[in-house]
Amino acid sequence: MSTAQERFGSGTALVTGGGAGIGAGFVTHLASLGTTVVVADIDADAAENTAEGVRASGGTAVALALDVTDADAVEDAAREVFDRHGSLELLINNAGVENAGLLWEVSPERWRKVLDVNVSGVFHCVRSFVPRMIESGRPSAIANLSSVGGLSSAPVQAPYIVSKHAVLALTECLYQELALLDTSVQVSAVLPYSVRSDIFTAARDAAPSQNPLANKVFDAMQEANTSLGLDPVRAARHMVEAIARGDFWVFSDDAVCSQMAADRGDQLIRLLPPSDPKVLLATMGVDL
Repeated sequence: MSTAQERFGSGTALVTGGGAGIGAGFVTHLASLGTTVVVADIDADAAENTAEGVRASGGTAVALALDVTDADAVEDAAREVFDRHGSLELLINNAGVENAGLLWEVSPERWRKVLDVNVSGVFHCVRSFVPRMIESGRPSAIANLSSVGGLSSAPVQAPYIVSKHAVLALTECLYQELALLDTSVQVSAVLPYSVRSDIFTAARDAAPSQNPLANKVFDAMQEANTSLGLDPVRAARHMVEAIARGDFWVFSDDAVCSQMAADRGDQLIRLLPPSDPKVLLATMGVDL
């Protein structure tokens, strides 16, 4: 029996943004361990489709339509989950959106949207679920999805990069605050790298950019993600095992993500400016 199955197999997990992409990967893998999974997503149909896929494979999953930017809705969801299941062994704060465009071309509405989903959504879930997880007294874990973007910077993705730095900071603070209380609630920062999803396409559908360079970059990222990105279930299997071990730093690709962390550390130690964006885009095959 794996560490993850031993720890989470008989418990309940909730995954925000669980209807697609890496979120659905977490749902599918956790259900295969025997976990009862609450599939939370703003897209009710996507949540139900993912939950139905789990049930068709013999697992246990329930769909929950949830907008993580709505604090009252998150509070209601937390109350419902604990009323129904009695405890929550794993909370994965995964819901997130991307954005393409130069920073000064981003609309205030889109800026707020990205920060509301990616950062405030995590805060709302922490605010509503953590007190109940503490009160239950059961060993449990919170895994917040930052990104390798939370360790670096990149052009034409500023709102997303800002949000992922913020999620990482929030997670580190949460870790320290829970440590002060000596609780049984563990905290992990999850920093995926290139897990297959439609996040780049979805970003442009939701907020089309008129900037040709931004569109080239997102074309290149979506193509690379589709052709080279990890399978979401395979990535989830690796990351859930790390969460179950109690790791704070959780990566989808240990070698790549560790190198990016080392590069960030080197930049800060040597007080170097951000990397040359032209070199970065050239490595992606983007023609300036």
